[in-house]
Amino acid sequence: MLDRRVLRTIVVVGALTGTFTAAPSPAQTVSPAVVEYPVQGRGKFDLVNESLFPLTVVLEPRGFRVEENGALVDLPFDSSNVELKLSAMSFRIPPLGTYSVYYEAKAKQLPAWFMVLSSMTGARTNTGLNVRIELPHVVYLLQKEPLQKGSVAVRGFAFDSAAHKAVVDLENTSASLGRVIGSELSADGKRGTPFGGFPLFPQSRRRVEVPWDGVDAPDKVVLRFANFSVEERRAGAPR
Repeated sequence: MLDRRVLRTIVVVGALTGTFTAAPSPAQTVSPAVVEYPVQGRGKFDLVNESLFPLTVVLEPRGFRVEENGALVDLPFDSSNVELKLSAMSFRIPPLGTYSVYYEAKAKQLPAWFMVLSSMTGARTNTGLNVRIELPHVVYLLQKEPLQKGSVAVRGFAFDSAAHKAVVDLENTSASLGRVIGSELSADGKRGTPFGGFPLFPQSRRRVEVPWDGVDAPDKVVLRFANFSVEERRAGAPR
């Protein structure tokens, strides 16, 4: 039997960082994994069963927060702030079938965020072992005014040559929520491999560690948000 807490951490952290790998089996997916809405949300997500087994699905709204180092903390759903209406709470998906879940969400206080966790049972491994798979659909309800460039500060940008990784420290000094939707390191003007996106929560810090195997140490980081980009050169790097 899969460990529920471990699996939840794997799939949710993947969804939050934009490197979502849905489950131990590629036969079950959720799409989209992450969405954001201005003020209120009205949308849907699709659960796809590409296996030859029927699946029973139970939905559970959950809350979460992300620590400075990117670690996920699972929390109860805050029903006192977020009103969520789902078209279904449990259902079955036939083999090779798809089920669409529709929902409406609004919050008394913005920004707000939560996930709808889909617990799927009925799948089996090649050896016949029954497993339970949990896939999240992550929802961000944004404030009316988007995060501004002046509220994002790069507090540190260093390179650890022994560990072959760059370390970027960010701070959001505002009460707004924003998401890095794309980012990359570069060295000597040559673009490196993008390292994905992640949320930047209100009045919080975030440390991102990025593997780097280039010959030259990275000297610039670029972080792209929906309405602006932030660029920072590493202290001491040649210009």
